[in-house]
Amino acid sequence: MRDILTALVNSANHFRMAAEEQQDGQKTLVAFIVGLLIGGMLVWAFSGGEATAPVSEEATEESSVENTKADSEGEEVVAGSDNAGVISAPVLQVGEGNVVVADQAAALTVGLESATYPVSEGWIGVREYNNDQLGYILGVVRFSESQGLVPNEIILQRATTAGNRYAIVVYTENGDFDFNLANDVQIDQIFDTFVAQ
Repeated sequence: MRDILTALVNSANHFRMAAEEQQDGQKTLVAFIVGLLIGGMLVWAFSGGEATAPVSEEATEESSVENTKADSEGEEVVAGSDNAGVISAPVLQVGEGNVVVADQAAALTVGLESATYPVSEGWIGVREYNNDQLGYILGVVRFSESQGLVPNEIILQRATTAGNRYAIVVYTENGDFDFNLANDVQIDQIFDTFVAQ
């Protein structure tokens, strides 16, 4: 009887070991298939587009200098490509300070025709006139040469009123990039005036 029990235990151990070996084989097969799938997805994800030869930095700079010109408003135009004549990015003009604003319809925005700023960082704003004296600030927008901020309009907190005159003014920026009358000083010049229609 003891021999029979020993034979049964050995048989059970044999079946258990065979089952473990089968499970190990299945785990290996599943891991292999999952690895193939992940590898295939990675190859598919990173193989888009045609390969191009790297271009040296010197050649890129020469090409950029030859193909970039600035138009009369300081906006870059790329020549010698399919996009010739297309404006790519406006460039902030800094100089003596000159802003052109035409008389325009009363609205919540004031369009700027052109601007050369007296400083490279600051705020351009609209102030109303009260009895020929500068009054409330209706709105300001930030400009920045270093960050490429070149506004083409000023958004107002309150709409202009038809028949009223308004002044375009410029404020310096104190470095906190938050407009504050206590710290951002108005440059002592009226850059242009307009009448709301």
